[in-house]
Amino acid sequence: MKKITLFACSLCLFTVTALAQNDLPSENVNIVKDFDARLLESNKIDVPPTLPPLDTTTKRQDYLVPPKPLTINYDAPTLRPIGMRAGKREKEYNGFVKAGGGVPSSLYGEFGYAFSSGKEFDGKIWVRHHSANKKSYENQRFGNTDALLSGNLYLDNNLAVEGHAGYTYDRVHFYGYDHDSLSYEPDQVRQDIKLLTLGGRVYNSERTDLDLNYSIAPDVYLLSDYYSNKENGFKLDLSATKWFSEKHPFNVQIRTDFTSYNDTLKQTLNNIYLHPTFVYHTDFMSLKIGGLFASNRDEFQIFPDAELNLRLWGDGLQVFAGADGDLRKNTYRSFLEYNPFMQMRGVELMNTAWRRYFGGVRGNLGWLEYDGRVIYGKASDMALYQTLFDSVGRPGVTRFTVLFDTTNVFGIQGTVKLKPFKELVLTGNISHNVYDAFQQDEAWGLPNMEINVNAVYTLLDGKASLKGELYLADGIPFRDSEQVTYYTGGLFDLSFGGAYRLTDNIGVFLDFNNVLNNTRERWLDYPMLGVNILGGITARF
Repeated sequence: MKKITLFACSLCLFTVTALAQNDLPSENVNIVKDFDARLLESNKIDVPPTLPPLDTTTKRQDYLVPPKPLTINYDAPTLRPIGMRAGKREKEYNGFVKAGGGVPSSLYGEFGYAFSSGKEFDGKIWVRHHSANKKSYENQRFGNTDALLSGNLYLDNNLAVEGHAGYTYDRVHFYGYDHDSLSYEPDQVRQDIKLLTLGGRVYNSERTDLDLNYSIAPDVYLLSDYYSNKENGFKLDLSATKWFSEKHPFNVQIRTDFTSYNDTLKQTLNNIYLHPTFVYHTDFMSLKIGGLFASNRDEFQIFPDAELNLRLWGDGLQVFAGADGDLRKNTYRSFLEYNPFMQMRGVELMNTAWRRYFGGVRGNLGWLEYDGRVIYGKASDMALYQTLFDSVGRPGVTRFTVLFDTTNVFGIQGTVKLKPFKELVLTGNISHNVYDAFQQDEAWGLPNMEINVNAVYTLLDGKASLKGELYLADGIPFRDSEQVTYYTGGLFDLSFGGAYRLTDNIGVFLDFNNVLNNTRERWLDYPMLGVNILGGITARF
């Protein structure tokens, strides 16, 4: 670039000089040699570039960003289930039939069916008959038939109506006499007990918006027997439960219980109950506080109803203590349910006033459920069952009457349910009571100790099951015909059985009861049936 500049300047200077020389000839000039301009070699200065020094100081920047919510509209995602093979759904069955027979001469039949109409109605019907006749022991026979029809009707406004009708026909025979010297035809010593029950309930099918449950339940029964004894009963149960914080229930129950009995004379026993309770729940404990207020014949009594339960280790270990009581009616119906060999004439209907205090431990470990408690109580006018040998028109036949006495009771009770594995379930119950009667020598007709152990084993994917049962009981005090205290023998009753389903609908069963042939007398002069076998078929549809 410098060479070009120098060349241009020299050319201009040369031109000016040429123009200034007027004396030069104007003729043509011949250029002998081209102009060759050369520059001397220059010295180059090398200046290398450098970066400015880095600024290593830290500066804090403060930013003020005003919040502004953003509204983002987007479609909800579509959930697509992972393809899984559906499990086999077990077929539902609405009805079942069980029928069979055995020895000694016995007959068994049972039928049940459940029906429904959507969510508006459901109901069931059930009928059962069982009879046996030990021909080797005169008149040791019985027959029992039960039937029940019930249903629920679900109306609008969270209202439901329940109704039920039941009928029981029991035939027993007074075979408690000296069979070596006496003999009776079956109709001479028979007893027929007929019981008709009618009842219902109006209630809310779901908890109301106010967390309230309520029900109105009337119940009527009519009872008669072969000897023209009649008894009628009417109950009305009004109850309401209010829930606080969805876990603390306050319940109020009002019950009326009227009974009328008639043989040659008419007796009535009418009770009215008021029963409020409140239960407070926490994670560690539950506390129930309440009482039972009962009235009968212008007499008013108050019974406690309280219990404290502490959860020491979740549901696995709980300790509890409490007190309760009740005014229990003794009626002809309750006597017959406990002892069918009763003679009612001469017995007065009375209430038993129970007051109990108890404490113990219980828990549920999943594979083990248990409950053990100690009880101390006092029963005023407790029903005791004593022998009666002068039956009208039936000399030598043992029947029973009822005596009432105030009794202190000390008891130990325990229940256990064990599932060591899925297919096996073991259950056990024990009850041991010590009675201290105020006037009578013994608590006549009441057992002191009873032990019951059951085992059920399921196999072949539920198609078959095996069961076993052991029942133990000690002797029971009575007075014999000489008015001497007599204890019946103890009971050691071992039974087992099994069932097998041949198809989805048809199965068979076989039960061996009292295989040790124990004929202990639960009621004096009335030996048990002894060994008996019952088998047959089952069906479901």
